[in-house]
Amino acid sequence: MNTREQNWLNGYEALKHYIEEHKQLPDKKKVENRGLLNWWKYNKKRMKQGALDAEKVRLLTELSNMRDIKQQNVQQQGCLF
Repeated sequence: MNTREQNWLNGYEALKHYIEEHKQLPDKKKVENRGLLNWWKYNKKRMKQGALDAEKVRLLTELSNMRDIKQQNVQQQGCLF
């Protein structure tokens, strides 16, 4: 695995961990999390352009679905975030 692939996987794992912990994407107003949010936005843009391979698209879709499911669960419980 080359450095670029390893960096991509590191970004993916960091964002996945953040979503698992906070049940949402990072807040754009918090400087300490802006890097993760920028990683997400950049890769979503590349996905829409067709510039990502199928495995990365699958992983990003998984993150998106994970976030959506967690948000729905919180909303069903009557909690606000």
